[in-house]
Amino acid sequence: MISCFLYLIFMANVVLAQESDVPRKEVFFGVGPAAYKGDLSDSFSKWSMVVHAGIKLNRFKKVHGNFALTIGSVTGQNINYSFDDGSQTTPEPNRFFTTSVVGFNYELHYNILNKERIKVYASQGIGLMRFQPQDEFNASLIDQLSTRALNETYGNITLTLPTQVGMLYVLPNDFSVGIQLGYHNTLTDYLDNISDWGTKAGHDNMFSFRFQVYIPVAL
Repeated sequence: MISCFLYLIFMANVVLAQESDVPRKEVFFGVGPAAYKGDLSDSFSKWSMVVHAGIKLNRFKKVHGNFALTIGSVTGQNINYSFDDGSQTTPEPNRFFTTSVVGFNYELHYNILNKERIKVYASQGIGLMRFQPQDEFNASLIDQLSTRALNETYGNITLTLPTQVGMLYVLPNDFSVGIQLGYHNTLTDYLDNISDWGTKAGHDNMFSFRFQVYIPVAL
């Protein structure tokens, strides 16, 4: 009996030692286009490049978390955009914008398909994003009070709720490559600098598509 108990302890130590040698985390890098939908665009039609980086935790589990950084820009234009508030003064909202975006999220991933080589997943995240809308001359729109209603001001940091789906293929060397689609609810109506003079209800949102590489690391 004692010998069996000692054998079980020995085997458990061997398994734990083996598992400790296996990277439990991955770093990832991605790049792809992103588009905005708001008062200056009724659809996700104008695309800009966005890069992504982050770390994936508990990589072998069906449910795991990510920390992700996003850096890029989105843009929109409607040269015929106008707004009439019924006053004698004609509103003059901007008809073009481009905004840089820097976001940091925590994302909870669930592997819908969790095969040895193929992973199909969905994720829901929460984070913060800083944005800086500019006009066609690269001047800050936040400082151009004439483009908004009287006394209308806003901050340039917003809460984001990214919802994403993706697929990964695990290579023989344990690296992974894949694609991901993301819908980013920004919880702000000011990506395009237009809100009170807007004709579209709801927040401005983003849609992204990216190619990505995951690299196992021992941390």
